[in-house]
Amino acid sequence: MQDQASSLKSSQIVSVISGKGGVGKTLVSTNMAAVIAESGRKVLLLDADVGFTNADILLGAYPKFTMKDFVNHKCSIEELVTPTKYGLDLMSLGGDVTDLLATNELVLKDFAVHFLKLLDHYDLVIMDMPPGFSNSYMPFLTLTDDFVIMTTPEPTSVVNTYTMIKLLSLKGINGENIHVVANMVQNSKDATKLMERLTEVVEKFAGNKVSSVTLMKEHPLVVKSIQDRELFVVRYRSIQPAFSIMRIASNLLKENINKKDENTLIQKFLNFFRGEYR
Repeated sequence: MQDQASSLKSSQIVSVISGKGGVGKTLVSTNMAAVIAESGRKVLLLDADVGFTNADILLGAYPKFTMKDFVNHKCSIEELVTPTKYGLDLMSLGGDVTDLLATNELVLKDFAVHFLKLLDHYDLVIMDMPPGFSNSYMPFLTLTDDFVIMTTPEPTSVVNTYTMIKLLSLKGINGENIHVVANMVQNSKDATKLMERLTEVVEKFAGNKVSSVTLMKEHPLVVKSIQDRELFVVRYRSIQPAFSIMRIASNLLKENINKKDENTLIQKFLNFFRGEYR
């Protein structure tokens, strides 16, 4: 199923997922989309966290329509796309469709068919998915080339992350690459050990290989950026979380999008503090 769906699209599809909520999926999705758009790619961000969509708030965007309007034939699939000041497009499923999905399981499947038609207009599509796993979102997950799996250095969050990866594997959804991001890190040494243990368990028991692990430290300017409704990767480019976002984006694109020369001795020294170790 995954191969058939993937053969119908030419753009790279990235799903940002997590085993539980509150780990920073939307924060990473929006900042990552902005960095990739800045590199010259045509980027679409799909906020699929139904009922809790808030990418529009972080991006300072104001979608005119939601999926409910599309289902009720009040707009076309193209009219769901909202340009943003960061050079990327946003499509939000909206916070008013929970009742619609609860009464009609085919809604998402039908929407995914129309969504597929848009993909040729973009180089890369980032899908900010709801936490946990639901069969309703299989039409989107089967399109995925790369998974960015969000977690925190908390034992319960790490266990949920492993469970999520294992479940996707059992469903036959592996993607080409799995990138783990540990957010809200306070102690880099402890977080590194925990993430190394997670990758070992995933590769041994889930049958998947983790392509990269990135640590994002807690930072007061990240909190301030949310309060100010700005993207920290644009407003505060020199903080550690911003460098982590650039690393994740570079891993997805398989090229270094950081314009700074990372071959210098100072840059190599700073890499450790940016959360880069794998």
